[in-house]
Amino acid sequence: MNFDNSFKTLPPYFFEEVKPTPLKKARPIHVHFLKEDLGLALSDEEIAQWLNGERSLPGEQRISTRYAGHQFGVWAGQLGDGRAISLGEILTPKGRMEIQTKGSGLTPFSRMGDGKAVIRSSVREYLCSEAMAGLNIPTTRVLGLLTGEDPVYRETVERSALVARIFPSNLRYGHFELCYHFGKKDELKCLINYTLKTFFPDMTLEDMLQEVVKRTATLVALWQDVGFCHGVMNTDNMSILGLTIDYGPFGFLEDTNLSHICNHSDHQGRYAYDKQPGVAMWNLERFLVCFMDFVSKEKLLQIYQSYGEHFQKTYASLYRKKLGLLKEDPLDQKLFIDILGTLSTHSIDYTFFWRNLSHYRRREEKSLQEIWDYYGKLEKLSDWLKRYDERLSLESCSDDQRAKRMKKHNPKFILRNYIAQEVIDEVEKGERLKLGHWLKVLSLPFDEHPEFKIYARPTPPSHKNHVVSCSS
Repeated sequence: MNFDNSFKTLPPYFFEEVKPTPLKKARPIHVHFLKEDLGLALSDEEIAQWLNGERSLPGEQRISTRYAGHQFGVWAGQLGDGRAISLGEILTPKGRMEIQTKGSGLTPFSRMGDGKAVIRSSVREYLCSEAMAGLNIPTTRVLGLLTGEDPVYRETVERSALVARIFPSNLRYGHFELCYHFGKKDELKCLINYTLKTFFPDMTLEDMLQEVVKRTATLVALWQDVGFCHGVMNTDNMSILGLTIDYGPFGFLEDTNLSHICNHSDHQGRYAYDKQPGVAMWNLERFLVCFMDFVSKEKLLQIYQSYGEHFQKTYASLYRKKLGLLKEDPLDQKLFIDILGTLSTHSIDYTFFWRNLSHYRRREEKSLQEIWDYYGKLEKLSDWLKRYDERLSLESCSDDQRAKRMKKHNPKFILRNYIAQEVIDEVEKGERLKLGHWLKVLSLPFDEHPEFKIYARPTPPSHKNHVVSCSS
């Protein structure tokens, strides 16, 4: 294992050395096989001790980083890793990987927080990071999950937990905002040079900014494609590498409510599902402003305006795959928008519908029998299927070939909130069977998993459309 803690080569302004606060009576709930990719030749117990701060490894670090950001559209000033500590960056055959623990105790950036995490949010992050990886969406991953006996005070008293994230870098829009808004021009120049050298080698600054815009547009298009709602798209929660980071009050569409709000703290609906593409563009504007001393205003505007084209092109490619279309037709967008409207009007489960559409055979409505059985006969859907038949007539592939492709794009399983809660309830009792099962299913969400078939059906009415708080 080879630590290469490059972030510490930056000026001290960007980070603080931190001593972790170990969980009391910590024990590992789960350690991921990713430990092998990292070259961690340690037992699960030894890894848990290291993550918890009870032992050290040669070359490691223990730092928390300083950044800033806009939260819910308002400048929030200096922020930072309020309960996260970076243990080091490891060079692997697959690239640089940073290990960061969340729930390690107070840091200089904790503000009014306690630096702790709870089982509830830690399990949700673990499950969703693996779900997103299984859906082929760029994301942080999780090395392991620990629980402790410390009481943590949220809406109620909960047990402590620690989740260890893995990602190429913790760099966020907020690191650049910090320098720009606090007049740290020299530090900003150092950060730019570091980022170019470490993550965008052989690129100019303009090329790097264009790549950040492209990756952001691609990421959000992928979110929209699977019905993922992030919940807190603040600029400090945006990765410059185009990763999904900071899993808090996330959710997946259930009844295809396109204005679904998954965060009960989002009273104005700023981060509703249908607002995410626009919010990402707003965030990019805040990010690009930070480079006004290094790139001309005209060029920055050009880079900024490219977001829409990148998003639309990527999203169009994705929804054609959802529909099983290989060719492009000018009416494809309307066909897709109209079926979204139908799904919304009849409150049809998003994932359930698209997976069942993968089974559709031209001019055979009975091939969607599972939808008819669940929702009853829907005239608007029948009318749309006639238009879909006409569009499919322009394709040269067979129904079986199309079905095979669509099943590789339309997942059978997503992380529904009630599923996550079932796993949380079990982990809080000290058990881990469901956690292991769901990590397997969510890592292969396009497979059939017949023993879990009931979970591929729409969410039971008593568990539908739950919103989640930021408290974790």
